[in-house]
Amino acid sequence: MESDMSNLTILRTYALKGADKLPSSVLFRSSENFYTIFDAYPKSTFHFLILPRLRDDAGYSERNVANLKSLLQTDKEKAKELITGLKSEALEVKKEIEEEMVERYGFKWDVWIGFHAVPSMV
Repeated sequence: MESDMSNLTILRTYALKGADKLPSSVLFRSSENFYTIFDAYPKSTFHFLILPRLRDDAGYSERNVANLKSLLQTDKEKAKELITGLKSEALEVKKEIEEEMVERYGFKWDVWIGFHAVPSMV
């Protein structure tokens, strides 16, 4: 359990940092509102985590994004905006994954997109 909590601390640290502070071994891509990182414990060939960037002007706090339940208890429009943004970012990442599949393997297969409603390592 202790290492599970340290993994959550690492994710929190990433979400608070600037993209230029994350090593390329961790950061897959970044956008204005999100970081996509390589999953440290991948369950598939392509397994990423998309984290909201925690900035003062984001409209939500670290506490708000601790889990889906916390997010849905905040301002509904802000929650919807964040979830919609996560979906858009995931679809962009999916395109990149499919391009990589074709380049590496010559074909592509289904890509699953989902949310961890609660931290998966606790």
